[in-house]
Amino acid sequence: MKENLVWKKEEKIIKKRFTRKVNIKIIGMSDVHGRVLPWNYAADEEDNSGSYAQISTYVKKLRKNNKNVLLMEVGDAIQDNWIEYFANDKRHPIPQILNYMKCDIFVPGNHEFNFGMPILTNILKDMKAKKLLANLFYNDKNKNNFNLSKDKKRYLDATTIIEEDGVKIGIIGLSTPMSQKFEEDTGFLKDFHFVPAISETKEQIKNLKKRGANAIVVVAHMGIDNENSIAETGVRDLANAVPEIDVILAGHMHQNVSKNIINGVLITEPHRYGTVVSEIDLKFNINGKKVELLDKDSKTVSVAKEEADKVVEKIYKPYHDRLRKIADEKIGVVLNDMVPQGKICGVSISFLKDTGMSSFITDVEKYYSKAEVVSFSYDYENLKLNKGEIKRKDIVYNYRYTGGDVTVFEMTGAQLKKYMEWSADYFDTIKKGDKNYRYNEERANLKYVTFDIFGGVKYKIDLRNPKGQKIINLTLENGKKITPEMKIKVGMNFYRFEQLIKKDGIFEEEDIKMLWSSKDEIGSESGTIQNMMIDYIKKVKNGVIDGKSHDNWEIIGL
Repeated sequence: MKENLVWKKEEKIIKKRFTRKVNIKIIGMSDVHGRVLPWNYAADEEDNSGSYAQISTYVKKLRKNNKNVLLMEVGDAIQDNWIEYFANDKRHPIPQILNYMKCDIFVPGNHEFNFGMPILTNILKDMKAKKLLANLFYNDKNKNNFNLSKDKKRYLDATTIIEEDGVKIGIIGLSTPMSQKFEEDTGFLKDFHFVPAISETKEQIKNLKKRGANAIVVVAHMGIDNENSIAETGVRDLANAVPEIDVILAGHMHQNVSKNIINGVLITEPHRYGTVVSEIDLKFNINGKKVELLDKDSKTVSVAKEEADKVVEKIYKPYHDRLRKIADEKIGVVLNDMVPQGKICGVSISFLKDTGMSSFITDVEKYYSKAEVVSFSYDYENLKLNKGEIKRKDIVYNYRYTGGDVTVFEMTGAQLKKYMEWSADYFDTIKKGDKNYRYNEERANLKYVTFDIFGGVKYKIDLRNPKGQKIINLTLENGKKITPEMKIKVGMNFYRFEQLIKKDGIFEEEDIKMLWSSKDEIGSESGTIQNMMIDYIKKVKNGVIDGKSHDNWEIIGL
């Protein structure tokens, strides 16, 4: 009896001696979109809100004080902020930057596919990080000419295990299957297909567990909720179906999600443009060969106050200098201020009425497309272009969507009116006592602005009226009344059209004929609105535009 008690006491001492705690910290980046340095190349000015250079400084500090730090990139790194100018460079800057930052995991986002698979392969092969993408496969009959995986059926490996301090972290990479839809017109993904994320994740977890993984982390270029109401395009579906996942590091939807627990799965998303990082803390207990996850937590951390890493600045300097030179290229001259500054009833003037800028953009769309009515949307409210020189940076600053196109559809007057009412509902109907106009909360929280401005028509948006009745005094620009049955050529962004025809969209059940596409007829680059604006100033207007508003529309009510 005494011997048993002594043995149990000694056993407890031995267990205590061999029991230890391990903390692993995961830093997540996503949707940085070319913000390598704290610089906005469209505005050609410093922007300290976020960048890889600032994230690098923050991560260095963490590594000084923490033994086990993993750095993961969730995609959309090589597009926007003019970094696309380097797509064809033999040595792309992003691998150089991420290699210096000692990035451990890279998962491609939808914008990584924007330039074609040969270009993406050239970029990825220079990355030291483990590249993962579990749900993208080659089609059976296609040759895998661009393969960076040991599995010849895949473009990239599905998973990896990183061992830190005796703990094995199993990592699965996923990307939004919407990429297939986004790249339909380019054909860049014609040799590939996406498989359902849930079934593939379940299969990969089995494999990782067999290999001894102590925790499962999914790195997914997908938002929390389904995109366009399509199942398995958001990680909420994944978390609800696969509770064996410990952590999901999400991206894509540009949301700042510090911590969200769904079905026991911890989810975080690091907003956009390198402004914040997701910081995940995993605490383990190790007793001999037994490894137990004791606790998991996450938060998002702003890097706005961090200094830019000098080494990142040095690496990017040749690229930085090239972009600033491009930004400063003179396009032409404008004779008047194009955008009145200030706000009325809480909303910038550019969102309240026709300005020189909105008139100019719709003129460009109408000229090249020959459509009777056209539409576009701004990405944000802080527009500006004063009388004087127009430089390339001015064009890009005011119309941000690099891939924006004009596609012409044949619509009835009734369909056009329905589309315009949908746009007007970006604003809520005025309530008694309102002193400011209000954006619809649901619409304002979407990834992109969904308030479209129309050219070729005259109209008012009366926010005193209820939903579906806000558009009043609608006529064609020549004063001709628009009747419900009349046929109208309407030019709009193809991305917007896809939004409207999707499930629960305003045109879900309607047959609308496509007539023309700027990217098909003019070219994938030349046919973008940005490049058409430049071409219009240089060649059509011989370098001089007046910049005056047509005064075709305005918002009224207050």
